This record gives sequence, C-alpha cells and structure tokens, in this order.
Amino acid sequence: MEAHYIVTLTDPDKSTFLEELLSHLKFVEFERVDKPKKRKWTKKEKEYLEGLREAIQEMKDDIAGKKKLPSARSAIKKLKHDRKGLGKSSKDHGNRAK
Repeated sequence: MEAHYIVTLTDPDKSTFLEELLSHLKFVEFERVDKPKKRKWTKKEKEYLEGLREAIQEMKDDIAGKKKLPSARSAIKKLKHDRKGLGKSSKDHGNRAK
C-alpha cells in the first residue's frame, strides 16, 4: 500500500535542496505542486456572486425567522405575470416602430 504525504516548505529557497534529496531516494516518487495563482473575476462574475450571496443570506434569514420569503407558488405567479407584461409591451413597441 502506498503512503502519501503533503509537505509544506516554510523556506522556499530550500526547494532545490529538497528535490535533489528526494531524487536520490529510489523508493520515493514526488511531484512539485505550486499554489495556483489567484483568479481575477470579471465585473459580471462579481455582480453574479454578490447576487448569489444576497440570495443565500435571504434564505438563511427566512430559515432563522428574521425575514419571510414568498412561497414558490407566488414567486412563479409573479414571474408569469411579469412575462405576460413584457410580451405585451414588446408587441406594442414593435407596432410603433412600423
């Protein structure tokens, strides 16, 4: 059975020494894994994540009894109503353009 270890060097200047030492041990296989670079988020991604955080906080508040969220049924009704309203205004807008 293989044993696996994670070793963190507190002095990065010693990495060459450690790699050379390990390479002389025939019973050891190793692979250097560098920390991934920190990702830069786009403005759109940041806005999406902020909205997601807010939604999660609202859900937590609802569960804790701090805030009452609408039921799924009423939310669906509102979406259907809004969708119908958008469809009418699109037709009206399209007729005016002709």
